[in-house]
Amino acid sequence: MIMMRVNNKLFLATAALAMLAGCGGGSSSTPTPSSAIKISGDLTPSVGESVALIATVDGEKSDAANIVWKQIKGDALSLVATNSAVLAFDVKKAGDYEFSVDFTTANGNKHTETVSFTTTVKENLLNARRDFSSREGNKVSFKLSAPVDSEGKIVSVISPTSGNRVAAEFTDVKWSQVSGPDVTFDDKNTNAYTVIFSAPQVTVDTIATFAVSATHPNGNKVSDTVHLLIQDINTIPSSSIYDTVIAKVSPANTGAPMVEGLNNCIYANYFSAPCSLSRINLIGQDQPNPSVDDIMDRVITSHPWMAENFRKFLTEEDQHGDFKKLLRSVSAVVISYDIRPSYYWVATGAIHLDPEDLWLTPEQRDVIDVAPDYRSSFGQELQYVMPWRYVKDNDYASSYYPREYRFSREISDLVPDLGSLLYHELAHANDTFPSSTLNSVSGTSVYNAFQRREGQTIADKLTAAHPKGSEEMAALGQVNYRGVSPTDVQKAYTPDDVAGFFSHDNAPTQYAYSSEAEDVATLFDAAMMSARYNILRDEAVSTPRHATDSSQSYVLSWGQRGRVTDPAVMPRSKFVFDLIFPELDSDAIYTALPPVKSLKPGLSWFDVLDLSGSNAAPKQQKAYSLNSNIKVERPVELDLTRRYK
Repeated sequence: MIMMRVNNKLFLATAALAMLAGCGGGSSSTPTPSSAIKISGDLTPSVGESVALIATVDGEKSDAANIVWKQIKGDALSLVATNSAVLAFDVKKAGDYEFSVDFTTANGNKHTETVSFTTTVKENLLNARRDFSSREGNKVSFKLSAPVDSEGKIVSVISPTSGNRVAAEFTDVKWSQVSGPDVTFDDKNTNAYTVIFSAPQVTVDTIATFAVSATHPNGNKVSDTVHLLIQDINTIPSSSIYDTVIAKVSPANTGAPMVEGLNNCIYANYFSAPCSLSRINLIGQDQPNPSVDDIMDRVITSHPWMAENFRKFLTEEDQHGDFKKLLRSVSAVVISYDIRPSYYWVATGAIHLDPEDLWLTPEQRDVIDVAPDYRSSFGQELQYVMPWRYVKDNDYASSYYPREYRFSREISDLVPDLGSLLYHELAHANDTFPSSTLNSVSGTSVYNAFQRREGQTIADKLTAAHPKGSEEMAALGQVNYRGVSPTDVQKAYTPDDVAGFFSHDNAPTQYAYSSEAEDVATLFDAAMMSARYNILRDEAVSTPRHATDSSQSYVLSWGQRGRVTDPAVMPRSKFVFDLIFPELDSDAIYTALPPVKSLKPGLSWFDVLDLSGSNAAPKQQKAYSLNSNIKVERPVELDLTRRYK
């Protein structure tokens, strides 16, 4: 998606380009200090516990400090936030542990402290994750993992619907605040395993503690605590480009040529105008054929692992060099725990990626905020839904990873979601600054350079040459993706009505009607995923979920697999492709794409996953083994609640 500015406020939209503390309940204590650093948290943890160590210095803002944690003794732990004031981790083996922390203040004063503990014996059947630090005003979320037994193994039960052995669940889950400035839990959150709120305002760094209790599948009451370090920050100017609080990020390479611009001109709360091209320009202006190292010089993240995984993906999975070429048209890549949804912003020329598509370990995933896409509640009054999914070999292209199961995955597992995300967001960047224009980019800033190209974007050219035709779908796009209230006429549309509007037009997805820029991006990402990875996108129009009769839920009025090769759509997609990738042979690529297939009306969305013609039972859920016994079942709602990139 793209970001625009309205009335000097940030507005995330799918619109045309305009402007721009320790878990487990242990008591907190402070070791005998050898410096000004105070260490808080759980200093008597037990095996299996989720732990946090919190470093603060009186009178100093930890947000402005440079902090480095190191483990110096004990069984190696998975540490994913060593640059944060809060070091959170799980203790998996008994023993003695020791850590050091360097805390360099904003004025350059360096303090060092060490802390050690010996594990205790205690049963931990519930863990809330993850203790962390947040700037005042930023998003906060905590979440539970699946119930475990005394050996740390997930407790399982037999599913009454599928007959599979699945993970058991906690019941009677209750979250509460124990100490610290009052917060207000988001009452729209319906997932009992999570709690979501905004960090309150503080005048000094302040620790808040929260408790969660539940009934374990064994019938026992269990509980845990989790800590939040609320960081006092400097007042954000009302003129700031980002005038709502965002996370602190750091360059992947602190010695990068444009590191000052990365720090101050991309994802920060304290700049009020786009920076000059001498401070931050587009990658392709300096590097017409960028290497992975060149790209990593423009990556900024909230946690170091995000940059490490991004580098690994570019190195191992960009086999055709597409992403490196497309990245020429961006100024920076921002990956932060608080980004959702992903977006491109012409004011800075950067793409911003939700790290949910980038994690490899449960510890990495723990730091990612779980607040839903703000668009997820749009269009609820309509009488149709348009589910979509990526498919490969008549099955889901990607696996489903419930957060509470604490999965790990390989870098190749990221391809379906991260690959499509990159093609989509980089299509926005190349829509704005195609590779053919990089030698002529000029102006006072990236945004000013865009202004000089007004009316010359790929979206402008696509609309002139191949306009979409359905006024009804265009209006529904504003309801579903911009939050416009539906009219009575729109509320009365049946799935058959919408199927008629959509199927007779030339857009690749419903999302394409949210803006001309999204039209370009969805035409491009679908073609590239098909061409490079043989991954196709299903699109359909169906009934919504029925409250009482599941047989009436998600019944198709219309559907297609690989709509990008529909005769009405393919000329538009090829038009976009030629402007984004003029160096590639589009005739050969599009000739090799598989032909579009119909999804049979009258069947359930889940009955049309396998189009092979076999007599196998419908693949209503993709179930696979978590271990030798437990199966993971894909929820039927996932293809409907999930939003486009």
